[in-house]
Amino acid sequence: MLLSAENISKNYGMKQLLDGVSVYLNEGDRLGIIGINGTGKSTLLKILAGASHPDSGNMSMKPDLQISYLPQDPEMDDENTVIEQVLSDMPSEYREVHEYEAKTMLNKLGINDFSAKVGTLSGGQRKRLSIAMEFISDPSLFILDEPDSGLDGVVARGLFEKLRAIADEGKIVVVITHTPDRVIDLFDDVIVLAKDVDRTGRLAYYGPIKEAGEFFGKDSMEGILLSINQKEEGGEGRANEFVALYAQQLQAEKAENADDGKAGVAE
Repeated sequence: MLLSAENISKNYGMKQLLDGVSVYLNEGDRLGIIGINGTGKSTLLKILAGASHPDSGNMSMKPDLQISYLPQDPEMDDENTVIEQVLSDMPSEYREVHEYEAKTMLNKLGINDFSAKVGTLSGGQRKRLSIAMEFISDPSLFILDEPDSGLDGVVARGLFEKLRAIADEGKIVVVITHTPDRVIDLFDDVIVLAKDVDRTGRLAYYGPIKEAGEFFGKDSMEGILLSINQKEEGGEGRANEFVALYAQQLQAEKAENADDGKAGVAE
């Protein structure tokens, strides 16, 4: 296991943002995270990236794991050229050495005009540029907070296809998306966070995307979100139900694994 976060809880003042959330990541994992506003999605990403620390729970990771975290609105200098921006966080004496690598990464992400000013880029191009800025350090784990925010469906889909291609090279990619049905097929597993009765973010589901629909009885990610959204917010108000159901499922799996272990010893 390259990174594990077990039973993570996080508070903000008197408010508990997350409780009992676990995430396990290995090489090549492609994990999507969805949930309504206020479920602690961004908080969870910051914890996984090491930008924030949980108040309780256990975190462990491979010592040499390289992590890159891309927030929703990364800072850029509009006067920089594209290539200058990608190399901006690198010591000046190394920039020339890594320029070819930076151009290769930009090409892979669909940006070919390296002399273009950052301020002239479209929203989709800026998102791709921000990804190149993080990938130049060759991280093993790439964590992105809503990289499709503000993008239309076609552009968002294209961006996520680029991310999938990068993940296929053996990278771990963890992404929050606000348009899940447009891109969720490009991931393997999904985490669904829901607000329980105390409005604390908890796991309502964590597992293969193909099995998520069966678990919630829905045929789309949007339908899943609708089921866990509060009634006063236009949803079905079933968050507590699915949080409890998922907890029961985990307990059943642990009991089954324990029985299997005992049977193996007896044999």
